[in-house]
Amino acid sequence: MTRIEAPIVAERLGRRLTFWGGGSVLAGTVLALRGSSPAWRAFGQQTAGWGAIDVAIAGAGALNSSVPTSKSLSKLLWINAGLDVLYVAAGAHIAVRRPRFGRRITADQALGHGTAVVIQGAALLVLDTTHARMIAD
Repeated sequence: MTRIEAPIVAERLGRRLTFWGGGSVLAGTVLALRGSSPAWRAFGQQTAGWGAIDVAIAGAGALNSSVPTSKSLSKLLWINAGLDVLYVAAGAHIAVRRPRFGRRITADQALGHGTAVVIQGAALLVLDTTHARMIAD
């Protein structure tokens, strides 16, 4: 793999996160409003929410005028990758166990929410690890 300077990696990550987040907002909103079941609507809600946060993070990164160092960006991305693993695990737990959260949601909604968290966490894990590995030492 070709190593790239940290500012270029950060810019690429920002573009890709914006693309993923924007697509998640769009697809999630459609599913949240028009999903054929409570599980699909919950999946859409969760997906749209994660997408909005991804777009906000990418926007904040684009507005930040400081230039990241290889060390600081690498550290941040590897920490994020660890958190991404936790998101996947938490989402899988919710999808499989289908907790009702004090009867605030149904088991079907828990399946949708949990599955969306798994997908979002996995996508972020791929983005974070891929970009961390690109950074020049």
